[in-house]
Amino acid sequence: MKTVFRLIREHTFLSCMILAGLLLLSVIAAIGIGPVEIPFATVWRVMFYHLFGAGDISDIPANTQNIVWHLRAPRVLLGGMIGISLTLSGIAMQSFTKNPLASPYVLGISSGASFGAVLAITTGFLSFLGSYALELGAFIGSMASILIVYGMAKSGNDIAPIKLVLVGMAVSALFTAFSNFLVYKAPAESQVKEVTFWMLGSIASAEWSDLLPIALVLIPGIPLMYAMSHSLNALLMGDSSAVTLGVNVNLVRKITVFLSALMTGVAVSASGCIGFVGLVIPHIVRAAVGADHKKVIPIASFAGAIFLIWVDVGARMFDIPSEIPIGIITSMLGAPIFLWMIKVRKYSFGSQS
Repeated sequence: MKTVFRLIREHTFLSCMILAGLLLLSVIAAIGIGPVEIPFATVWRVMFYHLFGAGDISDIPANTQNIVWHLRAPRVLLGGMIGISLTLSGIAMQSFTKNPLASPYVLGISSGASFGAVLAITTGFLSFLGSYALELGAFIGSMASILIVYGMAKSGNDIAPIKLVLVGMAVSALFTAFSNFLVYKAPAESQVKEVTFWMLGSIASAEWSDLLPIALVLIPGIPLMYAMSHSLNALLMGDSSAVTLGVNVNLVRKITVFLSALMTGVAVSASGCIGFVGLVIPHIVRAAVGADHKKVIPIASFAGAIFLIWVDVGARMFDIPSEIPIGIITSMLGAPIFLWMIKVRKYSFGSQS
């Protein structure tokens, strides 16, 4: 394992190319896996035809084409994009707080987003926006929570990372209580079932339109985070060292908080609550490549996407014809992995051990 980690660390670009290939193969393979099995070659032909208008798929049954393009393709792609969003949010929050336990869930961002989405479902809040009511509700909730946390943790012009985590935990509990109250008071049983399944995490009903909001965030968000790699590295060394290196600490923190809230908000609005992705994936990647964000950000993005795509495959296959909420599986996998990593001390935040 140490040899593999060393190769990844020393050959980051090659590792990214390999992971990109694995991601492409994962997308095609995952689209073909389900209660109705579809051959790899058939999936490839349908996707290639719809994306590039090339080839002839007239010999493929219309039902198979619909399953590939309208049912599974948006679901798999959305899963990968959510994996990237949650992973990058975790990286941002851990660097921001210099705390390996930080994640959008610990800091209350996801709880706020969840509350905003539950409010939209149970009360019709923002219903005039149609299908985008859930996304906007989740984003408003995530921004409200992080602004509360940010404001209460701020002392003068500085923010104490430990205080930020403590305030975040309290705000997370508060918004979770609000969400549970709304579920308890929901007037219709159908709403309760919808909210409950959504709060456990699911992308079963994904449509192509669901990809637009998260794509609009990731397309500028990924390059921006990568451009901030030097600043995020400096934050790990402490504020005084970062200032000495010419980093505008307050500006970097504001951008980091906003990006994390935005990425978490769109992810939660699309899938509900999916835990441990933003906590475990950054830990595993840092154990492999170290603390340099120029390596962590691209590799973790690919790893998060691949991880969530295959978790979703398990969600739809483990209990056919029903589905297991994806958040249950990520917690079942993530918690033991995290405990194992702590036990064997494979990871030390900010350094390689």
